[in-house]
Amino acid sequence: ELREVLGEMAGAASAKLAEEGVPRDEHELRYEIDVRYQGQGFEIPMTLTQSMLSADDIVARLGAAFDEEHRRLFSFLLPNAREIINIRVSAVGGRPDVAWRALPDGGTSAQDALIERHRIWVDGGWTDAGIYDRAKLHADNVIAGPAIVVEMDSTTLVLPEHSATVHANGSLLIHPTEV
Repeated sequence: ELREVLGEMAGAASAKLAEEGVPRDEHELRYEIDVRYQGQGFEIPMTLTQSMLSADDIVARLGAAFDEEHRRLFSFLLPNAREIINIRVSAVGGRPDVAWRALPDGGTSAQDALIERHRIWVDGGWTDAGIYDRAKLHADNVIAGPAIVVEMDSTTLVLPEHSATVHANGSLLIHPTEV
């Protein structure tokens, strides 16, 4: 019965990947079952290996693996019956080769990304800060704080006495300014 349920779940997960255009030979299925001793308030996730899945005594092997893991974690076993609490099958498709797009080099000046200057409250007082459009930044641009870098879904504050250098992958590397 356990093998049948796992098979149904695996088939459904694999079909979903196929629907999404992932070739069947790129599907990787992972089987996990949460097991506990009857009456316990927590369970231990157990990963099923291929040898366990294909064995005639799948439940006995799962029980033995659970006992071994329980002993490893808690240094004892209980005489209680074991219970299966949850069954999961994860289907993972092939991962495409994705390369990050390097930003064009822009030198150290971030002037082209400056939107405006604005007064902001920092460290208990008002100070002038540059407001920069992140989409207009280039690799190696340096933004001296205080500054705010804005984009559609986030805002980054560069504190006074700090600077942000734009990495070729677009990350902002913020460091204290050397004195």
